[in-house]
Amino acid sequence: KLSIAFNIGFNKNRIERLGETKQWEQSSDWTDNSGPSGDFLVKEGGEIGLMYGYETEGMYTFDDFNYNYDDGTYKLKDGVSDNSEIIQAKRFWPGALKLKDQDGDFKVTSANDRVVIGNANPKHTGGINLMAQCKGFDFSAFFNWVYGNDIYNANKLYFSSFAGTQYFKNLLNIMNSDNRFTYINKTTGEIISDPTELAAMNENATIWSPAIARDPLHSWAIEDGSFLRLNNVTIGYSLPKNIVKKIKVEQLRVYATGYNLWIWTNYSGYDPEVDTRRSTPLTPGIDWCAYPRSRSFNIGLNVTF
Repeated sequence: KLSIAFNIGFNKNRIERLGETKQWEQSSDWTDNSGPSGDFLVKEGGEIGLMYGYETEGMYTFDDFNYNYDDGTYKLKDGVSDNSEIIQAKRFWPGALKLKDQDGDFKVTSANDRVVIGNANPKHTGGINLMAQCKGFDFSAFFNWVYGNDIYNANKLYFSSFAGTQYFKNLLNIMNSDNRFTYINKTTGEIISDPTELAAMNENATIWSPAIARDPLHSWAIEDGSFLRLNNVTIGYSLPKNIVKKIKVEQLRVYATGYNLWIWTNYSGYDPEVDTRRSTPLTPGIDWCAYPRSRSFNIGLNVTF
């Protein structure tokens, strides 16, 4: 005997009216001390959960700057957008985080260059429950999924820079100088500015320098949160009735259950099923220091007299 139960839900929401204020920016509380003033956009005609920030363009290159050999300083070339005020890098040199200039004025600002870069609302969610019985054996499995939502990976953003006062950030592999653009010579500990030597030091760098004073929300921290989770599986066996009647028992069943056995997802964090550290329902889908869901196993005995 086999039975399958399937359910699916579609999520739609719309902000109809905000009164005299047609839109505003809502901050998730983790950014209060280090991030922009608002990282979610709330506006009439829009949805709750619109993530509002900058588009990531990677990092500045040596071609973006002129180098002064007399004083060892870099200056942006004409026609290259400047986001130094946004990130407040200790050294605004090649290797600094680069954000997209949306309005073409070569100056990246909070007022003119932020756009919607993510949406916390899934296109649909659902679950599948499988149940089977055969000759005393029973089996059940439950899957659930979420599709089409974005996650604001605040962990990835905040713990990959030197902004803020958190300790031990350098323990994360993403901060490894083998991957990050660095200005420090590993052998001597000196700060290097010379473009030839700096380029040689960073020939394998794939990500910008972490030496920034602010963590503006940018699209690098927005990830696809879709997943399919094998939530639980149970396997049981009930002894034949002619046997259990001899011990004056109506039913005796042994079973084993596993929880959170597997998850299929492209999300880089611990668990895509997050919605943490927020002081308002207007900022959903944030992954910020959430404790990952554990995997557990139970073995049990059901006795019916």
